[in-house]
Amino acid sequence: MQRRTFNLLLAGTTVSVAAAGFALTTGDRYVTPAPVGQRALPDLAGKLNDLAWIRITRGAMTINFNLIAGHWAVVEKGNYPAAEERLRKLLAALAAVELVEPKTGRLDLLPRLDLDDPANGKSTLVALQDRAGAQVGQLIIGRRRPSSLGGDAGVYVRKPGTEQAWLARGSFDLFGDVLEWIDRQIIDLPAANIASIVLTAPDGAATVLTRAAPDAAFAIEGSRTPPDAKSAAILSGALVALDLDDVKPPTEVPIATDGIATAAFTTFDGLIVGMRLSPQSSGEWLALDVTGFDKAEDEAKILNTKLSHWSFRIAPERAKLLCMTLADLQPRGS
Repeated sequence: MQRRTFNLLLAGTTVSVAAAGFALTTGDRYVTPAPVGQRALPDLAGKLNDLAWIRITRGAMTINFNLIAGHWAVVEKGNYPAAEERLRKLLAALAAVELVEPKTGRLDLLPRLDLDDPANGKSTLVALQDRAGAQVGQLIIGRRRPSSLGGDAGVYVRKPGTEQAWLARGSFDLFGDVLEWIDRQIIDLPAANIASIVLTAPDGAATVLTRAAPDAAFAIEGSRTPPDAKSAAILSGALVALDLDDVKPPTEVPIATDGIATAAFTTFDGLIVGMRLSPQSSGEWLALDVTGFDKAEDEAKILNTKLSHWSFRIAPERAKLLCMTLADLQPRGS
């Protein structure tokens, strides 16, 4: 990884890494507690640019983050892109957390501070490794103590392998399961950008809507009757802030190429977003294929690289829009 500034690391730029394992150590068992005022992880700030692996463990949940080509990915989701801004803030918080006051050193009292074994599900263990697989830092994070330190947030922490608890100055955003740590947004296309929409039913029947300008009304190809304006407007916004409910590699959730509902949205700039929708027992799953011409060619390549290798589960109300038929678009009472 290029050794640049801390902020550049946290943005996750210009590195190619493939981590092949993760081994935690507990070498702190006989270490004397750090003096008050010391950083909980004193070596971390100087090694942020060397990080390549992050592990978060709480109860039965384990989330591993792998740095690949300069970007953090979630291993448990087939190396799907992580929520990098959230990870950046976590790393900054870990590097800055400061020990303020020693608390209990008794094993039987640690649960009161949510600092017992992370396997019990109350405390959270965060562990960091560099490109060589060497441990950079570990910290067990327990109960928050808001505004306890002259207005600053407080949190109880301890090092793995020790029973010494500390009140520390800092705060951590560690809520949620693995889906809370991925980049949830699939695509975001404003409704005003959509020039045409093609909806194809599983039996092959197609409905085509087009318009000449962003402020023009849609027309149904081959029909003299315009679509219901409200229905057309809702449909054109089907890709506005489209978020995923889950994501998996297509080997785990395959989506057929025929006999299913499909949709294609084309923008005025020449971006074409094709979708195949496959209802399954676990929900509505979607595959995307993005192409483009003219001004949108480069954008299409970027989006297709990001999206075409995954199956996405989306909200039922969004899936319903992509399955609209000619009858759904007819003016009311016609």
